[in-house]
Amino acid sequence: LRDDRIRIERMENLHFEYSHAFQLITDFYAKEVPDTTGPQKLSVILSLDKPVICSLAAVIAYLKEFNLEKMLYNPSNFKRLSSETEYMTINGTTMKNLEILQNQTDMKTKGSLLWVLDHTKTYFGRRRLKKWVTQPLMKCSEINARLDAVSEILLSESSVFGQIQNLLCKLPDIERGLCSVFHKKCSTQEFLLIVSTLSRLDVEIQALVPVIHSHVKTHLLQKALLEIPELLSPVKHYLKVLNEEAAKTGDKTQLFKDLTDFPVIRKRKEEILDVLSKIQLHLLDIRKQIKNPSAEYVTVSGQEFLIEVKNSHKSSVPSDWVMVSSTKTVSRFHSPFVIENYKHLNQLREQLVLDCSAEWLNFLDHFSEHYHPVSKAIGHLATIDCLFSLAQVAKQGDYCRPTVQDNRREIVIKNGRHPVIDVLLGEQDQYVPNTTNLSGDGERVMIITGPNMGGKSSYIKQVALITVMAQIGSYVPAEESTIGVVDGIFTR
Repeated sequence: LRDDRIRIERMENLHFEYSHAFQLITDFYAKEVPDTTGPQKLSVILSLDKPVICSLAAVIAYLKEFNLEKMLYNPSNFKRLSSETEYMTINGTTMKNLEILQNQTDMKTKGSLLWVLDHTKTYFGRRRLKKWVTQPLMKCSEINARLDAVSEILLSESSVFGQIQNLLCKLPDIERGLCSVFHKKCSTQEFLLIVSTLSRLDVEIQALVPVIHSHVKTHLLQKALLEIPELLSPVKHYLKVLNEEAAKTGDKTQLFKDLTDFPVIRKRKEEILDVLSKIQLHLLDIRKQIKNPSAEYVTVSGQEFLIEVKNSHKSSVPSDWVMVSSTKTVSRFHSPFVIENYKHLNQLREQLVLDCSAEWLNFLDHFSEHYHPVSKAIGHLATIDCLFSLAQVAKQGDYCRPTVQDNRREIVIKNGRHPVIDVLLGEQDQYVPNTTNLSGDGERVMIITGPNMGGKSSYIKQVALITVMAQIGSYVPAEESTIGVVDGIFTR
């Protein structure tokens, strides 16, 4: 079947020639990368194999057409392909048949494994959990690190975990907001929301640091929590610069409190004030000309600096003044001096709007230099949210911590239950538990027989789902469970 969503574009051979690729990458990392680490990053890139350099150059050239090349600024995010798999293999068919992300009845989340596991409080935590569920871990040390963290949250009596969970509640989607900032697609309102939220998190987690040191024991939790304040520390500077009221209304001309770092805006505003001062000073001449010492400028229908003269006194108005509007009782004029300077003032105001828009984009660029540390901090928050979610799952009745080992080929589950059906049936109609005992040295295969609708498929799926749960670092619905690390699950 043809999939019209897929588009294939062929790059010119020139992009894959080493000399051209070398020059493009040198220019990109030495000149275009905004921070001072560009040359260091270039040396890392040039140490790669020639085919990799040629491919990277072609990707940079392609992404430049969409202004997305910034995603390649940081080579530390590049991962080397290896024969060793980092995650369990779960293909699309398996994902569908095991109902990992959605059920097969109405394709909704309810009735899926994700539905059982998802007690996250944040949007970015939910996305991280979805990634965990579809990419179970293969390294025993990483699996047990998650299990240790879940166990600590589950068993600890410290109030610090409740305080941390409260911080996660009602957070906006700062992960997507950060991407919007990075690609300069955000409004001033959205930027204010993101930096104020990040700044608040920085302050509140910093206040918990002494308690975290003394009460949080597991390395995964402690490392994530203690790194967040340091990673978010640059954010408060950007919040201090902003005029919050102007940011809320989207007024970029008044957006920055201190114009020290914005000389173009400062100069334009000084020019505007100079013209306004001249127009205001001209009012003294106007009063003399029309013999009215109390005359003032008025603004009508957006027209500024109008001189209002009663129709009975129109004879005192100089002949070179231009009438702008009139009523039955008054006429309104602009003097030649006002016309000339008002035109200049409007030009300066228009230029100020353009200058402020340009400076706003530069400001976002400057903030984006901190994208990777801030993104890492949000990643830590997402991880913490997922661990709290798995701890909530573990609180359900008759769940146990699985023993995960990478040096043994076995799946031993005592009185296991299907995690989804167990929740759907509830306490009134409990799921009948089943025991599984498979090992490389003993029973390697089990043949399941029984009548139609007798639960054969549910039992087989139960074993697979418990294995997935164990390898994402979750407690499992069983009395006991020992899982040798599984590298893939396949279904027909």
